[in-house]
Amino acid sequence: MDIVRLRLPYRFIRDRLRLTWREVHYGLVNELLDPEAAVAFAIEQVGELEAPPSALLSLAEQCKGEPVLELVEQLAEMEPKRSEDEIRRKWLYLVLAWIYEHRHEYSDPLQRVEEVYADFGYPEELATFVRYMPMVGPDLGSKNENERRLFQRWKQYLDDVGSAWSP
Repeated sequence: MDIVRLRLPYRFIRDRLRLTWREVHYGLVNELLDPEAAVAFAIEQVGELEAPPSALLSLAEQCKGEPVLELVEQLAEMEPKRSEDEIRRKWLYLVLAWIYEHRHEYSDPLQRVEEVYADFGYPEELATFVRYMPMVGPDLGSKNENERRLFQRWKQYLDDVGSAWSP
């Protein structure tokens, strides 16, 4: 990631999907996840497991500001390997969902979409709501109407992808 750094909070992610430790690791390394969220995920899992691994217990006990990456790496290594494309796709959804939900806080949210598009390697599924890409469909007669359509496509993407990962 070169541009997009968000440090998404635990509650935002948890309301949308459940992450694996490999996905938590990716989020931490790429500065997309708040380190405190990793601790919150650990606390949640400790309550769900009869015999939690020691790395999980240690992570759940971390205080704000204490390092978490090494413990997350240990937990990630305990999971089956997954393709980085799968992991990136989940984070792509989360980042776009965050920006969409907070779009009124950005002076140009569509520019943020363009940055995400570049940072995630120009995924084809985003092209229909990236402003500088060739327009899909007729010109609606004004910049505002054409951009409104981009926002509608962005929302549709989030609805479609998010429904597959709902908790």
